[in-house]
Amino acid sequence: MKKIFIAVAMLFCLVPSISMGITIDYTLSSLGGSSYRYDYLVTNDGSLGSGVNLKLFDIAFDPALYNELTLSISTPASFNSDWSQQILASAPGLPALYDVSALGNGISDYLGGFAVTFDWLGTAAGPGAQAFSIYDLDTFDLLEEGMTRQEGNQPVPEPGTIVLLAAGLAGLAAIKRRKK
Repeated sequence: MKKIFIAVAMLFCLVPSISMGITIDYTLSSLGGSSYRYDYLVTNDGSLGSGVNLKLFDIAFDPALYNELTLSISTPASFNSDWSQQILASAPGLPALYDVSALGNGISDYLGGFAVTFDWLGTAAGPGAQAFSIYDLDTFDLLEEGMTRQEGNQPVPEPGTIVLLAAGLAGLAAIKRRKK
């Protein structure tokens, strides 16, 4: 049993940590009536590669839920020298996009301050998570996709495959011990 425990412990040391991926957290502020503002915090966890900065992302705005004519970039003017930001109009079957691309180095770890105001057309429950996409700025290849998440409501990671493997090995060891 001691040998199995040592083998499982060594396995944990050899397995690299599991990456969660790029995250975009939001804070939602009511501006009165049906008007709201999203403030975004973008985190580059390194899943694009060691030393690779995030330089292009889009956040989707479903025209059935967001009044596309009221979408407005509210990011502070100080960002304008480092980032190109625009609202791309929807097309049949495609949402409007908040398109953000780096004019400089991009995001190596995290950066907040991106903001969009809009009028909400959806239910009384109010605005929530949105789809986002991360692209390579040079090739426009899709690198990652995800959903924005409300700041402070980060999900708890589920047990990884290695934990399940360890539980299986411990079970096999217990069965072997009982047979003796």
